[in-house]
Amino acid sequence: MYKKLSLLLFLSFYSLSLFAQSAIIETITQTAEKPEIEMHLHFLASDEMMGRDTGSPHIKIASRYIAEYLRMHGVTPVPGYDSYFQEVPFIMSTVPDAGEMTLGDNRYQFREDFLVIESVPGKFTAPVIFAEHGLDSDIAELDLNGKIVVTLLGSPDDDSRFGWYQNAVQKNSRLKEAGAVAVIELHDNPVNPWPLLGNMMNRSRMVVNQSGRSGPGIPHILLNNLDGSKTNLIRGSTDIVSTITIEGTPARLFNDRNVIGYIEGTDPELKNEHILLSAHYDHVGVIPGVTEGNYIFNGARDNGVGTAAIMMAGKFLAQNPPKRSVIIAAWTAEERGLIGSRWYAENPMIPLNQTVYNLNIDGAGYNDTTMVTVIGLGRTEADDDLIASAAAFGLNAVPDPVPEQNLFNRSDNVNFARAGIPAPTYSLGFTAFDDEINKYYHQVTDTPESLNFNYITRYIRSYLLAAWKVGNADKAPFWNPGDVYEQAGIDLYGIEE
Repeated sequence: MYKKLSLLLFLSFYSLSLFAQSAIIETITQTAEKPEIEMHLHFLASDEMMGRDTGSPHIKIASRYIAEYLRMHGVTPVPGYDSYFQEVPFIMSTVPDAGEMTLGDNRYQFREDFLVIESVPGKFTAPVIFAEHGLDSDIAELDLNGKIVVTLLGSPDDDSRFGWYQNAVQKNSRLKEAGAVAVIELHDNPVNPWPLLGNMMNRSRMVVNQSGRSGPGIPHILLNNLDGSKTNLIRGSTDIVSTITIEGTPARLFNDRNVIGYIEGTDPELKNEHILLSAHYDHVGVIPGVTEGNYIFNGARDNGVGTAAIMMAGKFLAQNPPKRSVIIAAWTAEERGLIGSRWYAENPMIPLNQTVYNLNIDGAGYNDTTMVTVIGLGRTEADDDLIASAAAFGLNAVPDPVPEQNLFNRSDNVNFARAGIPAPTYSLGFTAFDDEINKYYHQVTDTPESLNFNYITRYIRSYLLAAWKVGNADKAPFWNPGDVYEQAGIDLYGIEE
């Protein structure tokens, strides 16, 4: 009798569970309708938005569009804040028109031998002093007043390919405050080939104004030193003079913004845990001359689709709040080096140890409309929920097909993974970086008109279900044992080992 009763209770519970899931799938289907998704994409990735480049007036329009949509559907600003916008301070450096440089008796050519990290027009002549990496400890005993300071690249702690570039602002401000006239960094990292750096720095560039600078910096040069000859020339010398001449426009300071919304959870205890649903809403803007007659990089796949998805998630979850609270985040400046998400991770509006999961959404495009590619599938305890959510809308969830390209660390999720937050990226379905992907990835062809909206709609609906499942899980999903970021998570959440 008891066995029969237990079986009946189990079947009743199972039936109720299936009914509840069926009901939520139907609600998602009715909430995330294809015409509305098409509307968002046709607006965000329209020619009028001019590619949503960071620092442009068009990305400001996009941010307002996202914020007002969230407001309309009951997503609020984060408690304690009166706005949906988190201001991110930037320094934009433009490409000089021309430049010359000497170091002792050696003359160097602009672009061929040196590049300009921060452009300050003028002619600067001063004695040279070597200061290792230019850290506080390196310059404590040095007199830098009136000197051109030569340093090694970045700092010993840089852990990413372009960490030296992201930290250039602090180095510039530190050395300027110490009285330096200019900075020369010696580039000796073979991971960044000189031609690649030339292409990267042949357009306006942005870094976060982490030092709170209110005015211009000092000229900042990157000198090719792959053979080590310049280090040998300068180290220990006391009588070398350098002249740096730069023609062009000085760097400018401006603010852009992340869009951040909030939905309170329903469970008295679990609402103190937060899931972060994120996507970057910027793209690469306009690049005249790249293709004849069309220079607008619309960014429908990258990342108009992701932006539409988190907007729809805000609408759905505000009407159907999960047990955990939800942060909706649209990042600026992903295309400029994951800057907006990095700023939030370093200046969180809700403490990071109260954010238990980040389901990011980003991608280069799709070549298989039967799947969702989860960059990070197999790395967190939410795998079953992600797989089931895709299956509910007729899609297969598959892992990263090109792990050698290190995609996990190339989107905004990595800024939270490094902090310890489990953070996969929910991408459009792709099996390889083939011609179908490259036809649209960072191309002027990536327009709304080129999208398969039947597939995009199913994909976005599956993302909403995945977010709802993680938000209602009995236990917050953590890293799988042995993951490279597991220890960071243990430290972040104070988990006893």
